[in-house]
Amino acid sequence: ITGRIGQVMLALPLVVISVLIASLVECFLILPGHLRHSIKHGSKSPSRFRRWFDRGFGRFRDGLFRRFVQLAYDWRYTTLAATNAVLIVTIGFLMTDRIKFHFFPQPPTEILRARIVMGAGTPREQTIKAVKMVESALAEAERKLGKGEKLVVSSFAKLGKLGYSQGNHLAQIDVQLTATESRSVHTNAIIRAWREALPKIPGAERISVGGRRSGPGGRDLDIRLTGKDIAVIKRAAVELEELMSNFPGVQDTADDLPYGKQDVIVTLTARGKALGFTTQIIGEQLRNAFEGAIARRFARNAEEVTIRVLQKKNGRGIQILRDLYLKSPSGAHVPLLEVVNIREKSGFSIINRRNGKNVISVTADIDLKVSSGGEVQKALERKGLPEIARKYDISYRFAGRSEDRASAFANLKLGGAVALVLIFIVLAWVFASYSRPFIVMIIIPYGIIGAILGHLVMGFALTILSIIGVLGLAGIIVNDSIILVSQVDERLGRGESMAAATVGAAQDRLRAVLLTSLTTIGGLLPLMFETSLQAQYLLPIAITMVFGLAVSTILVLIIVPASLGVLDDLARVLGKRRSGSEKPLLDHGGP
Repeated sequence: ITGRIGQVMLALPLVVISVLIASLVECFLILPGHLRHSIKHGSKSPSRFRRWFDRGFGRFRDGLFRRFVQLAYDWRYTTLAATNAVLIVTIGFLMTDRIKFHFFPQPPTEILRARIVMGAGTPREQTIKAVKMVESALAEAERKLGKGEKLVVSSFAKLGKLGYSQGNHLAQIDVQLTATESRSVHTNAIIRAWREALPKIPGAERISVGGRRSGPGGRDLDIRLTGKDIAVIKRAAVELEELMSNFPGVQDTADDLPYGKQDVIVTLTARGKALGFTTQIIGEQLRNAFEGAIARRFARNAEEVTIRVLQKKNGRGIQILRDLYLKSPSGAHVPLLEVVNIREKSGFSIINRRNGKNVISVTADIDLKVSSGGEVQKALERKGLPEIARKYDISYRFAGRSEDRASAFANLKLGGAVALVLIFIVLAWVFASYSRPFIVMIIIPYGIIGAILGHLVMGFALTILSIIGVLGLAGIIVNDSIILVSQVDERLGRGESMAAATVGAAQDRLRAVLLTSLTTIGGLLPLMFETSLQAQYLLPIAITMVFGLAVSTILVLIIVPASLGVLDDLARVLGKRRSGSEKPLLDHGGP
């Protein structure tokens, strides 16, 4: 996986691979010595509990469990149809949004942020007053919710800059909350209370309050609008913001092209042209009036000295222009207002260009309990966004987390395919058969049942980490299938029938299959109940593996025997079995 997701997840496979290599070393070099020592001193009789447990496990294995596997084998077509139906229904939960999918897990944040945008040209003192009013609203929310409990550790404000924009009308407040596990009030409740406590601030164009999102950078929704005329793109951005605000869960919509100070637009009139003025002449004289005209340059001590003549200015703002005189090409002095028209309009504080084109980013955060970035993106593409693009003759694309999501899914598809091919190659080499790996790997898709049901039971949304967990789960659940198929091979080699071999193999390897899965589940259970903020990022992986292993452990004991029986029936129909022989069903020739 490349990109920012790959950077976040890089440590996970490296640690897992290192641990597996260490376990191989322990298995082949250290474990034999331990076994030798335990066997030498293991002649004493089992304890009373061990004897009781073995008797009970034996009765279960040879009684209820044997009848269960025999029933699954006898009704193998019904068994496979039922398990496939469960798999389809489970995937349907995801496709119909019964269970949500969020790109990256978002545990409650401990840092809140308020963005304040006043009207362009607002004095710094007025912005400071607005900041104090927002901070007072936070203190009121803390008193209302905390009831004596400390919720805020510290807060600080930054004036004059907001993202890439600068100006005295901009401010930002960052708030550090107490640790999530040490307070009783949820972060979302604090954000809601802060928003409700905000007063109406005179001159404020936009005040947004939210939490700083963790994980890969970028907003939940980031739409890049591209076009020729920046003013047209701005109108499209404003319309898009209004459209996005109508979707449930979408909040703090904004764009990265804020209005700056007022621009003065000077237009040459017909009278001015008749007097010989041009746009260049007027521009040069206006620049000289405000910046000064260079009267002379001369060298002194190897340095160039510039003499600039400045005009004394009387008044402020646009009044200076109204009192200004220009010199015509004929030498006459004419009032500026006689040759030009002057008007004011709001300008932009910063303009972004990519590949020579004007670009505006329209962003928003999404309440993941209400909706998700994928849902809103699909809804916008279905209705609204294409119409805006056609109306203003602009193009658009989804960036930010949407871009990361598309890249990660593309990489996961390739990685999943490579992983399955590698598993098949290893199994084909070990079993010396091309067909055997398919029986072993048939259990892999059924791990999805446990993964999806686990997230549903635990109240978690599926994330990119859940999908990565499914890929890891595929490499684990085949272990149970390998154990079972190997025992079936051994029994078939002794001349047993397929029915007797599959049922007997399930009995023989029940303890091994359970131990293989339960030890992994036991190792992950502490993580399932961890409440720290850092553990919340790994919970989707833990849920996927714990529930996926739990479900696949049960299914492997019925799906593998049933699949072997179906394949044996198919071989009979195709005439690939010798009459009266009971050789192993699958080819034992080399690949």
